[in-house]
Amino acid sequence: MKNETHLPTEQTQAQENPWIPGPDEDSRGAKSPQPPPQGRAQIDRRLTFPKSSRLTARSEFRRLSKQGHRLVGQTICIDWLQTNRPRTRLGLTVSARYGAAHERNLFKRRIREAFRTSYPNLPTSLDINVVPRQRAKSASYVELSSELLRLIRKIHVSPQ
Repeated sequence: MKNETHLPTEQTQAQENPWIPGPDEDSRGAKSPQPPPQGRAQIDRRLTFPKSSRLTARSEFRRLSKQGHRLVGQTICIDWLQTNRPRTRLGLTVSARYGAAHERNLFKRRIREAFRTSYPNLPTSLDINVVPRQRAKSASYVELSSELLRLIRKIHVSPQ
């Protein structure tokens, strides 16, 4: 009982937990959302790249390579096939043989953007798959975009 002799008889009050906010604090931020900044650009919905404009299934790519036609340019090759869908769809095949991941991603971003911005001027009812050639690594966005449009213009679509 020697140890009990040094205990105070009065208990001290427990300290408030400093991590719990008080009743006058709001831990979730402002109660009303603020409007977006005025300088933010509005998205033009006509120039988006929705999933309905993409080739996604492996079977679609295989059908294109077996039944489609091929056009070869200096920086890209395109496989195309006329379909009865109302939209033109884009697919990209960039293998690891092309280069490192950042090079493959840069190529895909550039081709998607070229397709997206020129979509209103493209023929309808096409499936297009773009495959890069090694010269595409040194090509600029403008060169890739103009080559894509030049090859697509060569496609003769029969009326349905």
